[in-house]
Amino acid sequence: MSFEEVMAALSPLLAANDALAAIGAELSLKSSGSGADADPAFVSALGSVSAAAGLPDLDALAPPQQAMALNIVRLYFAMANELLNDPGRPPGWTYTDPLVLEGMGRGSMMIPPLLAATPELASVASLLDVGTGVGWLAIAAANLWPAAEVVGLDVWEPALERARTNVKEAGLEDRITLRNQDVTELDDVDAYDCAWVPTFFLHERALTTALAKIRDALRPGGWIVLGRFAPAPDPLARATTALRNIRGGGSTLDAERSAELLRGAGYTSVRDLERAGPAPIAFVIAQKAMI
Repeated sequence: MSFEEVMAALSPLLAANDALAAIGAELSLKSSGSGADADPAFVSALGSVSAAAGLPDLDALAPPQQAMALNIVRLYFAMANELLNDPGRPPGWTYTDPLVLEGMGRGSMMIPPLLAATPELASVASLLDVGTGVGWLAIAAANLWPAAEVVGLDVWEPALERARTNVKEAGLEDRITLRNQDVTELDDVDAYDCAWVPTFFLHERALTTALAKIRDALRPGGWIVLGRFAPAPDPLARATTALRNIRGGGSTLDAERSAELLRGAGYTSVRDLERAGPAPIAFVIAQKAMI
């Protein structure tokens, strides 16, 4: 491939990069309320980029949704910058940038409402949150299920440090317990109604061990939910998703392989959950035998 061919292939990707930055800038001006003070020609140019990208009216989003979209843009740029600056580091979740830690955490808050839409999980009394990160999923779960006690596991202390602060500020220290513990070393028995396991943070070897440990930790009849990124129709999106999973030390599983691992670990009633909403997350649910 010639240099000219390489540049021709890079050109639309560079334009997409600029467009994402422009959309983030427009959202930032809207969120901060500083758009009125910005140069009108610049603001107009940002709007033209958003319109060309198929987003002609970002004002239609409610302020919390604008803030969420902005956080996602910032998160992706932060992770891309880390990848570009340190491509040789070993795979694993070793991020320290608050944008990445908080961005991923805030995004995880959408998980509990999606799970609660499943009749079996409409009411959860005890939740195991594997890979709790900065604690936002645990906080969302405690708020959604007001009687639930949540145990969050993680091995990345920079994330747990932020999680302790987030849980304290949420006033949930009496209902959320945070542990610096590898899920493959879990020794709880018959303790949880439900376990949330994001496979994109766990290598398949570790996941296989973890599934057996979690089975023992669930109460008879308890449920485990495996989360995975749903495959995108675009080959480039699929490739970048797989790269992101590997970079973070996780695995890229399809529904069939997820179900195979669950059955191999002794779970029953294995099935996919119907996807709801725009989140690119798919779930496979399974049950610990009643006895």
